Amino acid sequence: MKPITPPQSLMELTAERIRDAIIQGELPLGSKLSEQKLADKLQISRSPVREALALLQIEGLVRVLPKRGTFVFTPDTKSVNDLCDHRSVLEAACLRFSMERNPNMLVGGLRQGIDQMERALSRNDSAAYSAGDMRFHRAIIESSDNHSIAKVYETTIGPLMALRTHLFTTMQAHLEYSMAEHAMLLEACEKRDVERAQKIVCEHIRHLAEHYRANSEKGETPRLRRVI
Repeated sequence: MKPITPPQSLMELTAERIRDAIIQGELPLGSKLSEQKLADKLQISRSPVREALALLQIEGLVRVLPKRGTFVFTPDTKSVNDLCDHRSVLEAACLRFSMERNPNMLVGGLRQGIDQMERALSRNDSAAYSAGDMRFHRAIIESSDNHSIAKVYETTIGPLMALRTHLFTTMQAHLEYSMAEHAMLLEACEKRDVERAQKIVCEHIRHLAEHYRANSEKGETPRLRRVI
């Protein structure tokens, strides 16, 4: 018999919607969140919104500031460096597993992500480029066939995904340079060169931290603001 998959709770669905909105930039970094306005927008009561925000606070996507309210997180250099180290470890490990277990699935997923990024680049659509970038990197995790790593990745990497979207849009990160790094990683995976692929992905992730630090020094970090 096939196992029965329990349906997602309303809280889980609410957290998923808010999480996606933060990662995709619909709720910008530093923006203030209102439980009531979120509930109205999602057409639900405030209770699942409150529970969802508590979960997203644990994930690092939301911060509650005493006497000020609830905000989408605003990263600092140390947290960005820590997140990049965390992501490098996970993606480097998954690249090895993916090439050992599902090399064709890996390459196919990477190509789909690159195709999406190329289309976005031709339209100068940084938001769509960010979505393609997420698709590219999720292919590495999914092809590893390790559900434990996949779960950790999805519940801890949200802040870095949101930061990446912010860099691609608000801070105008160099998309063509990013595109070239993705192409090099795809080529290494096509050749089954694990060590080169791992080196490329770690350097690629480190460049995000460097770019954020450079923009922070220019005073271009996101500020707290009210959005919803």
